[in-house]
Amino acid sequence: MIAYSGIWQDQYTAAVIKPFQAKYPNIKINFVSKRSSADMLSALQGQKSDPNTDIAIMDQSVSESGNKQGLFDKVDASAVSNLANVPDKFRNKDGYGPVAMLDAIGLVYDTKTFPTAPTSWNALWDKSNCGKVNVVAPPSLLGISLTAITSSMEGEDYTRGIDKGVDKLKQLAPCIQTFAPNPDEYQNVITGQTVIGLGQNARGQYYADQTGKKIGVAFPKEGTAYQINTINLVKGAPHSAAAKTFMNYALSAEAQEAFAKALYYAPSVSNAKLPADVQARVVPTDGSLKILPLDVDFLASVRDKWTETWKRQIITKQ
Repeated sequence: MIAYSGIWQDQYTAAVIKPFQAKYPNIKINFVSKRSSADMLSALQGQKSDPNTDIAIMDQSVSESGNKQGLFDKVDASAVSNLANVPDKFRNKDGYGPVAMLDAIGLVYDTKTFPTAPTSWNALWDKSNCGKVNVVAPPSLLGISLTAITSSMEGEDYTRGIDKGVDKLKQLAPCIQTFAPNPDEYQNVITGQTVIGLGQNARGQYYADQTGKKIGVAFPKEGTAYQINTINLVKGAPHSAAAKTFMNYALSAEAQEAFAKALYYAPSVSNAKLPADVQARVVPTDGSLKILPLDVDFLASVRDKWTETWKRQIITKQ
């Protein structure tokens, strides 16, 4: 299995993989971790002619590229019965890997600097925070999402053009301390290197627990974007039957509830039931959160172009 490194790997292993292996002791999972979905896609492209990976959990905008490149197989409820509990809106229209969990992009911030949570993306541009802002540049979904959000704030349809959004991001660039937070965007805020940046709700909630609420996460009023992970069956998977068994468990209410409690990702299956305190901290999927719809097909087609635009026009302004 190829999936995310760091805290995601730790919590998914504890909440999902170990219970799975207890139920299926004859199936051993070898977890290959990557920092980003783009890194995962690159690894899978390199082994296309002779796959040694069975399952990939990655961002939907990247897995869509994999679908188009013939890296993944289609799946259905006859092979993965728990797919029946995944609502249509979380299934791939062409039958490829479904949504496995959901999160959303937000502002991560130092709670001492911001005793009241910031309410607007414009907090990134606030001169009082200049030099203490971190943004994860594309090809990361964080940077891709910020591009679409900024263009939307400037009145653009990001699928038609991002010139105004890029101009606004150029204004932000001199105040960015780092476009590649190390070790990550959350630790930068926790250690005081930065006071505000771009991040994901789930990890922000987890680190808030770990640090006595030193870090917070907020969804701005202008709206945000989902971060959606899909679970995908690699085409030509060497252990296809075992992979489908794992995929089925990963889509069970048991596994989905456990991971939501461990790392605050929202379940993708309709039969998962969360405790009220956990439900209040995972990203809402009931329409109550203002969401900028991201066209995953479009983003897959412009990811490389937008990445180059950042490299040439935005990062150079730092």
